[in-house]
Amino acid sequence: MNELTRKASIDMGTNTFQLLIADVIGDKVETVFTQDIFVRLGKGGISNGEITEEAMQRAFDALDKFQKVIKENKAEEVKVAATSAVRSASNGEAFIQDIYNRYGFVVNILSGVEEAEVIYKGVKTDTTIQDTAIIMDIGGGSVEFIIGDAEKVLWKQSFEIGAQRLYDQFCHEDPISSENSEKLGAYIKEKLSPLLEESEKFSALKFIGAAGTFQTIQEVYGAIHDCKPSSVKNVSYEEYKNMHQKFVGYTREQRFEIPGLIPQRVDMIVPASLLLFNVLTLLKVKEIHISSGSLREGLVLL
Repeated sequence: MNELTRKASIDMGTNTFQLLIADVIGDKVETVFTQDIFVRLGKGGISNGEITEEAMQRAFDALDKFQKVIKENKAEEVKVAATSAVRSASNGEAFIQDIYNRYGFVVNILSGVEEAEVIYKGVKTDTTIQDTAIIMDIGGGSVEFIIGDAEKVLWKQSFEIGAQRLYDQFCHEDPISSENSEKLGAYIKEKLSPLLEESEKFSALKFIGAAGTFQTIQEVYGAIHDCKPSSVKNVSYEEYKNMHQKFVGYTREQRFEIPGLIPQRVDMIVPASLLLFNVLTLLKVKEIHISSGSLREGLVLL
């Protein structure tokens, strides 16, 4: 018989470091505590294949806080994963060695396909997948797509077109110009050709969004409709399109005034939303289903 274990996981994302403390029994995850810290690990270096000294210091500041909470909550196991920013950084190995020396955390640098597999596990802790679904997780460095059913992953791929990378490449004006918006769309369509080809093999795929961008959609939707963001599980394409037009059409200053959009996301929401909008359009998605489970939930099941 499975025993209940208190576990902690840290998802060292390109934009956000996410901590989860949970009581785990079998494949059931009961959340005890969560914390997100906007580290911007990829800022200033991801496009050059490095992590800057300033970004490392922000990471250490976040991990200092996480370590304190982990000890206070008496977690028996700690799983730490690094993703795209560390994967592609020339100094990534040295960085995770520093983390081990400081905290004793063994950081697993996940490959893109490993990341996708763990995201699938995490989504299933929160969302019931009955028929075949396509899962999208937008990170700062990479974007993962998983096609799966209730039992298994049928196809998965990670694409190095995360929000920070797109921001560095295309977001040079405020607001983004229509020319660069179109260039970004064409770039996404080209990069995602394997996904578009694979998706044609399935009919009526349920579209599930996981992680930060979709959390932002929940928060903005909740502010508009005066409801609790965590209760927002489905958003229609048309409702999202209305949000998207503000995300990309407003100036940075105006985006600060969008109800529900937290200040830390006013920059990255532009490329993230352009990415999502293009994907929804290409896949002809009518409704977004939002999962609160993602990488950090999947990590505690490993």
